[in-house]
Amino acid sequence: METLTFDRFVGDLRSALHYLYDPDQLRRSSLASLFGISGFDAASALQRILTDAVEALQPPADEPPQSRAWRIYDALVYRYVRRFERDVVADQLGISGRQLRREQRAALEVLADYLWKQYGLAAKAEEALNEGALNEGVLNPASAALASGEAAQAKAEAPAWLRDLPPEKPGALRQVLQATLDLARPLSRQWTVRLEAALPEELHDLAVPQVALRHALLGLLGIAIPRTNDGCVTVSAVLADGMIELAIITAEPAAEGGPLTEREIESLDVARHLADAAGGALLFDAEHGTQPFSAKLTLPILERVSVLVVDDHADVLQLFERYVSGTRYCLTVTHEPKQALRLAQTLEPQIIVLDVMMPEVDGWELLAQLRQQPETADIAVIICTVLPQEALALGLGADAFLQKPVSQEGFLSTLDRLVG
Repeated sequence: METLTFDRFVGDLRSALHYLYDPDQLRRSSLASLFGISGFDAASALQRILTDAVEALQPPADEPPQSRAWRIYDALVYRYVRRFERDVVADQLGISGRQLRREQRAALEVLADYLWKQYGLAAKAEEALNEGALNEGVLNPASAALASGEAAQAKAEAPAWLRDLPPEKPGALRQVLQATLDLARPLSRQWTVRLEAALPEELHDLAVPQVALRHALLGLLGIAIPRTNDGCVTVSAVLADGMIELAIITAEPAAEGGPLTEREIESLDVARHLADAAGGALLFDAEHGTQPFSAKLTLPILERVSVLVVDDHADVLQLFERYVSGTRYCLTVTHEPKQALRLAQTLEPQIIVLDVMMPEVDGWELLAQLRQQPETADIAVIICTVLPQEALALGLGADAFLQKPVSQEGFLSTLDRLVG
């Protein structure tokens, strides 16, 4: 067990909510002991505590429907209690997937603060800190500031390198897993351990930078490999509820297993920060000294964004295709402006990038047609032209403007802004 802090409590709460209807996983949650429940019925008791706490946050009937209190309550209810998929919840709340992740993080902190005070966990944390005791199921280094339980000090900062990673380079999961296993093989040979992968045929990309995902997986493997006694560590991936669940499991604990070292705790901390920043969860079996190593990293699938580009210059279309290579943006391109309206109605893209100076049908006319059709009226449109006419473009109904020549950074940042 490691020291209880509010930040770790938020992480454990996230994991418990993710497995709210999985009794086996709930029984393993450290929240059960924190809330003073045990026995065979511990899973249903913990489930009841968590759902009751969510309901306790329901605002009064006279609260404005668009208030922050309702956003917090709805984010918790739809995602965790009713188990709606992420895109359904985002549609229900009228926000983007990225905004939903931000709302969920804020909602989790509010719920954690409610439970922290309801069960007097600040006093338990302070007592444990003063006595040098170790509490179970949490992953970060101890901190007196966090132990106070004040919400303003509750959020531990993610490592700077993790915060600064470019969001436009998502984790191509199969390639990252294979590269990570290859990197870990020298360590596995040193401990005479086999590395095995159990992966489905189709693996989706993740909304996590590749380098961060690789660091997290290497950190977990660096703990699991020396802690196995059967000569095998298995890495598996399954798709569940719009998320990818990565599991690193050993069959038997090593005879010399014991409490986690400081370095192992730091590796787990990186994985937890990664999961938290991406809107996922890390579930770690705290009985690491006597039980087989088991860690599950649940991360959201990358949300693909459909973009239609209309430009009569083939080189511009090829340039934009290169710009989005390896990103979440899926481009459909056409150099025939007459096809643009039909493609927009058929493909229903989230964004349309529209040139102005095109033969037969120019961009201004197309913009007017898009805004007049019910099927396309709400699609975000970027006017992209050599003409310095930003004010005109925005005045005629465009959502953004790019003046050619367009850099990759400018193109991607504009797409990001419209999506986010």
